Amino acid sequence: MDITRRCDYACRILRAAYKSGDAYVSVSDIAEEEDIPYAFARSIQHDLVKGGLIKTVRGAHGGLVLNCDPAEVTLLEVLEAIQGPVSISLCVMDPDYCEKQPECAYNKVWQGADRLLNGYFASITLKDLFEQGGTHPAIEKAMDAGEAPSPRDGSPVRDGSSEVRASACACAARSACAQGPCR
Repeated sequence: MDITRRCDYACRILRAAYKSGDAYVSVSDIAEEEDIPYAFARSIQHDLVKGGLIKTVRGAHGGLVLNCDPAEVTLLEVLEAIQGPVSISLCVMDPDYCEKQPECAYNKVWQGADRLLNGYFASITLKDLFEQGGTHPAIEKAMDAGEAPSPRDGSPVRDGSSEVRASACACAARSACAQGPCR
C-alpha cells in the first residue's frame, strides 16, 4: 500500500479548508501555501467534491470550504475517496484475482495487515488529526510500538525509517503536521 502524492495533497487541501472555518478559500491560495501544483490541486479538488468532503463556489468571493463534519470523517474515508480501498494486495480485495486465495496463508497475512491498517486509519478523525496532530493517541500508540515481532533468531526488527523520522518532522500523518507540510 502506498499513500499517493494525490492523497497527501488532498489531506493538505482538507487541512487548509478546516483552518479557514466557514470562510471560502481559493484553491490557488491553498496550492501556493501548500506547495501543490495548481493544476493538480484543481484536479484533486474535483475528487474531494465528488467524495462530499468539500464544496466549492465560483466567483471573486468563491473557493472551497469543508462540506463534512470533520469530527465524523475519518482518515480512512478520505483515503478511500481519493484512491479507493486501502489494501496491500489485490488478492485481498478481489478473491477472483488468484485461484489459490482460499487456501493461501499469505492471503490471510495480507487480510490481517489490511484490517490493522483500516482500523488505524478509521480511528483517526479529521478534527482530531488537525487539532492533535502527532499527539493523537492512536498515532502515539503506533509510534510507541516501534518494533515488529522478533524473527526466529530473537533479534528485533526495526521499521527502517527511524533515522529518517529523526532527521525530518516526526509526525506520523505528514499532512497534519503542526509545523506545516513535511517534505
